[in-house]
Amino acid sequence: MSIQSTPIIVVGGGIVGASIAWHLAKEKDVIIIAEAVGGVATPKSFSWLNAAGATQKYYYDFRRRSMTHWVEIGKELPDLPIYWGGTLTCDGTLDERTKFEKRQSTWGTNIKRMSQTALAALEPEIDKAQFSSVEWGLYVPEEGTIEAHDAAAQLIAHAESLGAKVLNTSVTGFLRHENGRISGVVTGSGEIHGSHVVLAAGLASVPLLATENIRLPLNSSEGLIVNTAPTKKRYLNTLVRLPGLHMRQTLDGCIRFGATFAGENPGDNPQATAEELFQKVQKAFKSGSNLEFGNFTVGVRPEPEDGYPILGSTGLDGLDVAVMHSGVTNAALVGELLSKKILHGTEDPMLDHFRLDRFENSHAKL
Repeated sequence: MSIQSTPIIVVGGGIVGASIAWHLAKEKDVIIIAEAVGGVATPKSFSWLNAAGATQKYYYDFRRRSMTHWVEIGKELPDLPIYWGGTLTCDGTLDERTKFEKRQSTWGTNIKRMSQTALAALEPEIDKAQFSSVEWGLYVPEEGTIEAHDAAAQLIAHAESLGAKVLNTSVTGFLRHENGRISGVVTGSGEIHGSHVVLAAGLASVPLLATENIRLPLNSSEGLIVNTAPTKKRYLNTLVRLPGLHMRQTLDGCIRFGATFAGENPGDNPQATAEELFQKVQKAFKSGSNLEFGNFTVGVRPEPEDGYPILGSTGLDGLDVAVMHSGVTNAALVGELLSKKILHGTEDPMLDHFRLDRFENSHAKL
C-alpha cells in the first residue's frame, strides 16, 4: 500500500484530537486511536471559550481566531453544544482589572466596564453582596462556553460518518519506513500503518515522544472542578468570575465551578474541598440553598513549560504534535491549521510561534 493511499492516524480522543480528526476526515481517510472518546482531560475541564488568558498579542490573536472558527463549526454542526453567553470578570484587584481592561480593549475585545447595578441586572440570581465588594466588573459579550466532552464525541461521530474509523486502544510506539519517516503506530491491538501521525494525547504524548528521543517540555498540575446536580432554574446568564469562585451553567442545568476556571488544588481530601467550595456557591445565589451537590472531578492539565501551545512538526518526518493547556478554546483553529499543513503542505504563519523547536534541546537524547 502506498503512503498516499494509507490513512492519517490521530492519537487522542479529546477535544483537540477530535477537531484535528474532523478537519482531516473531510478530505482524507482517518484512523482515530483513543482509549476513550472524549479524552482524559477534556471531560474534567471548565470549558471556557476565551481570549482572556493571553498576555501576548500573537496568542490573543490565535485564541480569537479559534473562537471565530468555533462559530463557523457551530454553523456546520448546529447541534454542537456551544453557548455564547459572555463573561463577567469581577475578580482580581482594581489595578489588575484596569490593566486587563486596557490590554483587551487595545487588542480589539468588545469589553465594557459594568457598575454594581449593571452587574446585578445582568445576573439577577446572584446575591448583590457578591458584587458590592468588587465596585465594578468587566463584561465581554463575545466569549462563551462549550460542553467539551460532548463536543468531542460529536466531532468524532461526524468524522466517522465521513469514513473515519475509531480504535479504542493505547499507543505504545511508532513505526518507521526505511527512510526514517514515521509510517504508523504500535498499539495494544497491533501495528497500524498510516501516511502521517498526529499526536494529540496530552500528557500521554510525553512518554510516546520519549521513545524517539524527543523531549516534550510539559509540566502538569491538578485542578478540582465541581458540579451541582442539574436544575431547571436558570441561575446564570454568563460565565461569572468572582473572587475565589468562577461559575458557569452547563446546557443541562448544572452549575460548574472552581476556585478558578482551571480549578484548584484538590488537597488531601478532594471531597471536603469540593463541599467547602459548594457552600460558597450556595451563598453566592439568592436561592442557593435550593442547589444540590452533584459531583467533582480532579483533572490533570498538560502545561507546556512556557505556557504556550506546542503545535506542528516534531522533527521527525510524518509526525506532528498538538499539546496545550486551554485546548478547549484552541482546538478549533488547531484542527484547521494542522489539517492544512498535513494535507496541503500549507503552514499558517501563526504556527511559527508554537513550534516545538523553540525549546532548546527538545531533540536531545533523554
